[in-house]
Amino acid sequence: MQIKLCGFTDKESIQTAIAQKCDFIGFVFCKESSRFITPEKAAEISAQIPNSIKKVAVVVDADFNFLEEIHQKLSPDFFQFHGLENPNFLKEFRKNFPQVKIIKAFRINEEDDLDQVENYENYVDYFLFDGSKAGSGKKFNWEILKNYHGKKDWFLAGGLNIENIEEALKITGANMIDISSGIEKIRGQKSSPLIKEFMQKIKTLCL
Repeated sequence: MQIKLCGFTDKESIQTAIAQKCDFIGFVFCKESSRFITPEKAAEISAQIPNSIKKVAVVVDADFNFLEEIHQKLSPDFFQFHGLENPNFLKEFRKNFPQVKIIKAFRINEEDDLDQVENYENYVDYFLFDGSKAGSGKKFNWEILKNYHGKKDWFLAGGLNIENIEEALKITGANMIDISSGIEKIRGQKSSPLIKEFMQKIKTLCL
């Protein structure tokens, strides 16, 4: 099981995430998000992250100038695209940033929403399946993914928390998960106790 903890804005919770040995730590560069962080701030609080944990820059329909700024200041291992970026855009991104890996997120409301995924398979490293409104803390119908068999590994996201993660894994068979609101007591602020509790829950389920 690979675990991505996302939406960090402070050093303390990052230290907890590192101690709990998550696999990915994400930063959100979308101004509309309650978890928005500037490239400068992200670079400052991420300096302690070891190479064993991958840094992910989450963006929504960002232009190449902003992507370059994030890349220069944070040096992320992954960019996670949460907007309407098409395959040609990701192909161009790959040319400009050949060392950076790509996660493409999709908002899933119904089974037909998976039809578009195949068009992106040659341009990404991972997919991420989220609810209709990313970062809202609301789950979608996990049954939609029950029979999904794509060529790329994928993250399950959208409203995951310690109460529903076991059910989510049983239904979807996901082996990569992304959690943000489920490790917050106050929206937009990570909770170290919840991070510990969630990570311990996952470790128990994986025994």
